[in-house]
Amino acid sequence: MFTLDVGYNFTRYALATNGTLRQTAAISTPVDSAEAFYDAVARIAEQAYARTPYDGIAISMPGFVDVRRNTAVTGGPIKALYRQPVADEIASRLRFDVPIRMENDANCAALAERYAGNAQKIDDFALITVTDTGVGGSLFLDGRIRHGREWRAGEIGMMITNYEAAGCRTLHEYISTESLSARYAEEFGVAAETVVPSSLLRRLEDPGVRGVVEEWGRYVAACIFNVIATVDPECILVGGTLGQELAFLPLIQNLLEAHPEWKYFRTPVKRCRHTANAGLLGAYYAFVTAQRAS
Repeated sequence: MFTLDVGYNFTRYALATNGTLRQTAAISTPVDSAEAFYDAVARIAEQAYARTPYDGIAISMPGFVDVRRNTAVTGGPIKALYRQPVADEIASRLRFDVPIRMENDANCAALAERYAGNAQKIDDFALITVTDTGVGGSLFLDGRIRHGREWRAGEIGMMITNYEAAGCRTLHEYISTESLSARYAEEFGVAAETVVPSSLLRRLEDPGVRGVVEEWGRYVAACIFNVIATVDPECILVGGTLGQELAFLPLIQNLLEAHPEWKYFRTPVKRCRHTANAGLLGAYYAFVTAQRAS
């Protein structure tokens, strides 16, 4: 299978066999027009097929994804893909015929964890990914991805938690790693673009750094608490580069323990096993499970 993970900056791709990825590579994602995107994807799909014929194309992409029609309702930060029949457009450019299936990127990350990660044999969990621009989410409930009526389920980053002070600002603005960089830059008078967020989690012995990180981390803890209180999952998985830092989970756990109601909702919080390849691997499992169900 040919599997793709579409991001705003890069589109990564690989061949997948029995859950194993090989020949992984990447191209810059064309974002100026849908046609440029389709042409680029068709080109790398053709090249891969010429080397090693495969039996399907699996795509992980941002935004709301209609998995029944294999279309993009939205394209996340890729505005050119809004309301686009992505699978049909790619198929029309190929000189061979294989099925194409799509899934939202956070849902792909959840599927990677469910079938080859830290949620194996768990039928009810939520996944939260902390990214540069916000927070992604997926709900895996009753043994399957919860997509919602309009393919919007799991949009955890759209929660509003500070209305009185900030109106309708969403959690995207509070939890992004960019917001952590901005907090540090404001506190210490440096340029935000020079701050490496992951490095801050390695400097928590510095009281000033810890104060900044804890202020940011309270929003992450609030996000986790709200999801647990809403769907009562068996566990929460946290992904993204910060989620892999050794100090991250202990920090968030301490902040959750400080919540007066946590004793009633205490739920395991674990890190994801997969990071860079989560989209590629999850797209593969999304394809396989969809084919089995059809």
